[in-house]
Amino acid sequence: MLLARSIFNLVSKMYIIPCRYYQVAIVGSGSEIGQTTALLLRTNPSITKLVLHDYLDHMPGIVLDLSHIPSNSMIKGYTGKETLEEALQGSSLVIAAGDDPQNTGWITKSTLSQNADFIKNIAISVAKISPLPFLGIVTEPLNTLVPMAAEVMRNQGCTDLTKLLGISTIDTLKAQALYAAENEFNPSECFVPVIGGHSKETMVPLISQANPKSKLSEEKHRELIAKLRTYNISDIAKRTYAPTLSVAFSVSIFTQNILEALNGHTSHTNAFVENNDFGTSFISGLFDVDKNGVGEMKKYTDLSKYEYVLLQQSIEQLRKDVAIGKDILELA
Repeated sequence: MLLARSIFNLVSKMYIIPCRYYQVAIVGSGSEIGQTTALLLRTNPSITKLVLHDYLDHMPGIVLDLSHIPSNSMIKGYTGKETLEEALQGSSLVIAAGDDPQNTGWITKSTLSQNADFIKNIAISVAKISPLPFLGIVTEPLNTLVPMAAEVMRNQGCTDLTKLLGISTIDTLKAQALYAAENEFNPSECFVPVIGGHSKETMVPLISQANPKSKLSEEKHRELIAKLRTYNISDIAKRTYAPTLSVAFSVSIFTQNILEALNGHTSHTNAFVENNDFGTSFISGLFDVDKNGVGEMKKYTDLSKYEYVLLQQSIEQLRKDVAIGKDILELA
């Protein structure tokens, strides 16, 4: 009993505990990312109720399995499209985590249509909730599905979309880890901003803005940026494994950032959101977040010439990705 209590207390201390408590719903919780995210959030002391939803028949087994983990939070599961609206009622944060990432890194037309339908149903259901919860999307491709979700919610009468975010936290975590390894720094002391979009063609790691400062040559900086943009676990694993563990971990960090914001603090999170400051209607970066939604994006000056060129190319591609998202509703 003493050992179990010690383990529970240790896990609880991983989080900053706010004064208020919140309901978090994970839609697509039967996917690999969804299951791992649910596991990580099960012992978050800020969450009073964890709701799991999916269309899979084995959802009751997943809920039962997680219920065996000692936690002060209630856990409840729902199965089927007809239960989605009921499942989301009362949520402060909804996480769309359905459909595991593709091993090949390519999204086929059929997969895009399937994922678009998944996000469309969630966006419609979330738009009906009052007060409006935060909606964090991790389902790929973010560059297309987040703009699509925005259009769906607008069609449902939502005029303020500052609570709609694509979860791009994994990009900064990956940059932090690889930057530290390349420079032999302590990873916990590193920060590398990543802006643009959430794909290898649109993601721009800003090595010039990283801390601590790197002593690598300009050529090495370019090589590191290229590595960060193209790095994929599935390439190393001969395309037999798609990253899920690190993505789920990034979702848990995003969740805690949102919970802190809901508790009245100004939090900061990496996300892909609606923003017109860069010549495209959506962009990813580090944003201020409070209980009312996303605020200002962190701005950077003195980018290297190479980073500036990549950012311009990223914005051009982002416009195309966003346009697909806004036009895809008839396919969903």
